[in-house]
Amino acid sequence: MRRAEIERETKETYVKIALNLDGEGSFLGDFPIPYYKHLISTLCFYAGWDVEINAKGDIEVDPHHLIEDTGITLGKAFNSAILKSSFLRFSNKVIPMDEALVMVVVDISGRPYLEIKDDKEILKGRLIKEFLRGFVNNSQMTLHIWILSGENLHHVEEAIFKALGLALGEASKEVSNLKSTKGKIW
Repeated sequence: MRRAEIERETKETYVKIALNLDGEGSFLGDFPIPYYKHLISTLCFYAGWDVEINAKGDIEVDPHHLIEDTGITLGKAFNSAILKSSFLRFSNKVIPMDEALVMVVVDISGRPYLEIKDDKEILKGRLIKEFLRGFVNNSQMTLHIWILSGENLHHVEEAIFKALGLALGEASKEVSNLKSTKGKIW
């Protein structure tokens, strides 16, 4: 089974995540920031992952620490679980949500890189970037996000998490042979 359990504790946060890549898309647990709980559970639902999370932190100071550390912990769990198999590796998805249209492209490559094309600067200063950066760097994947249109911030961010979930669900599917001209990724 492609599962992992990762725990991260700092002076500012505590995050424990149990991840099953071959799940049903269920999200259990406690995350004290409702909007980000919504986004993370959306990602897991569309990826088909079962995730149990226990997270707490100094959100009265700033939610930044907890959101970033959750991305880091989920990325580490994903990396640990995905290495237990060969997988499709690549995927891309274009998802609308009302006026928002977002394209996500992933390569589970062993090379972390995050590119967000946001010409209108819709995500400027948003903590979603910290979550995604932590996730990408620790999952060791390449992630490109293009915001093609959108005005409502919630619609844009939710479209990103839906597209990312669908793309990761597909890219992480088990296959008999990993596609790499090098013969391996890590």
